[in-house]
Amino acid sequence: MNPFIFITCQIGAEPNVKAEIAKQFPGSRPAFARPGLLTFKLTDAEAEKAQKHGLRSVFARAWGFSLGSVRGEDRTEMVRQAWELAGEREVHRVHVFPRDIFKIGEYKYEPRLTPEAEEICWELCNACPKETLWRSGQDMPAGRGDTVLDCVLVNPQLPQESAEFRARRGDEDRDKVAGQEWLIGFHTAGSFASTLPGGILNLEMPAEAVSRAWLKMEEAIRWSAFPLKDGEIVCEIGSAPGGATQALLARGCHVLGVDPAEMHPAVLENPNFRHIRSKIAFIKRSEFRSVRWLTCDINVPPNYALEVVESVVTHSQTDIRGMLLTLKFTDWKMGLEVDDYLRRIRGWGFNFVRARQLHYGHQEICVAAVKK
Repeated sequence: MNPFIFITCQIGAEPNVKAEIAKQFPGSRPAFARPGLLTFKLTDAEAEKAQKHGLRSVFARAWGFSLGSVRGEDRTEMVRQAWELAGEREVHRVHVFPRDIFKIGEYKYEPRLTPEAEEICWELCNACPKETLWRSGQDMPAGRGDTVLDCVLVNPQLPQESAEFRARRGDEDRDKVAGQEWLIGFHTAGSFASTLPGGILNLEMPAEAVSRAWLKMEEAIRWSAFPLKDGEIVCEIGSAPGGATQALLARGCHVLGVDPAEMHPAVLENPNFRHIRSKIAFIKRSEFRSVRWLTCDINVPPNYALEVVESVVTHSQTDIRGMLLTLKFTDWKMGLEVDDYLRRIRGWGFNFVRARQLHYGHQEICVAAVKK
C-alpha cells in the first residue's frame, strides 16, 4: 500500500487541512508541500484505512495517493515518466489540474481547469499504455469506482491576460519558470467531488446572472444533491442582489428572499420570487410556514449566522426539511471549530449534516443539512 497521500486546497486553508489529517491519522507526517498542495506520509495501517474508508475532510478540494513527481522541460518525456510511475494498476480516467497559485479573489483569481491542464490531459491519454482507459479529456465526470490517474500541476502557467499575476509571481514571462513539475497520484472516484478533475466544477456563469453567487449556489446544489422539486418554496436569507436566487428559480423553485438590501430588477420581475426587504429578526415566523428549504449566506461570523438560522428552523410554526448554509470565517482559525458548528446544527433535528469548502467559495464553508 502506498503510504503517501496528496491534498489540494485553497491557499490559506492549509493549517485546517493539517489539523484534520492529524486528527484522522495521528501517525501521519507532513512531506512535500506548496501553497495549496500538501502531501503526508501515513503509517501502513492508516494507508489501508484511507484506501478503505477515504478521507474525511471539509477543506480538501481533492485528494489521492501520491506516486511521486516528474520534472523537466520536455513534456513528452514527462508524460512517459508519469505512466512509468502509474505502474501496473488499471487506469480508467485521467485528471489534470493546477494547484492554486493565489488566494481566491486575489487579483480576481479563481481556480479553474486551464487550457494547459487540458493539453496535458490529452497528451497523457494519447500516450496511455493501458487498454482500460475508456475516455479522454476532462469534459465528463468520472464514474463511481473508476481508478483515476491524477496529475497536479505544481507550477502551473500564469493566466496570460494579467500582467499583475506575473508581477506577483516575480517573472515577466513563462520562460523564467525553471521547467515544469507534476505530482502524479491516483484515486478511486466515489464522492461528487472525486469524479471531477481536482474537485473543480468548471462552470460558465450565464450572461444573465447578476452576481457570482450563482456559481456558489449551483455548486452547492450539485454537491449536496438536494432533491429540489418544481414549486417547492425556498427561503433565502441574504438574497441580494440575486445571483443565487436565479440558480434556484431556474430549477423551478419558488423563492422567498429575505434581505434589507435591494434585489436586482431582473430577479424582482420573476413571478416565482417574493422579496421581504427586512432583517430576519423583524419578520413574523408565520411567513415561513410553507417553506421546506432554507439557504443562508450573510456576511457575519459563523455563530451569529447560526443564531439567525436557529431562530427560524426551531420555531413551532416552521417545518424546514433541508438547508444550505454558508459559514464565513473572518479568521481561518474559525475553521478549527467546524465540528462544533455541525454538532449545533444536528441539535436542531437535522440528522444528515456535512460540510465542504466549495471551490467557488472564498474564506468560508458550505453546510448541507437534511432531515431524514
